[in-house]
Amino acid sequence: MDGPSLPTRRAAFALVLVLVALSVPVAFGIGFRIGGYVLALALLVGGTARALLPDYLTLGLLVRSRQQDVATLVLLGVAVAVLARAVPG
Repeated sequence: MDGPSLPTRRAAFALVLVLVALSVPVAFGIGFRIGGYVLALALLVGGTARALLPDYLTLGLLVRSRQQDVATLVLLGVAVAVLARAVPG
């Protein structure tokens, strides 16, 4: 088998999943706003990984074209961050 192993090819996706999963206990334990920021970070990391890494290293993040995936993830990340900031303290 040539190239990196399957876990290596899914590392970016796994990192995004870990951040999404981490956002829930952070939201409940520390604060909703911080949990929202962690969720926004997960989306922005996914968008950055999809933009910078080749397709074979972003398995799980491949949905549509690279441009559409990046635009969607970055737009959602910014939107979640803005909405998290708007939550009353």
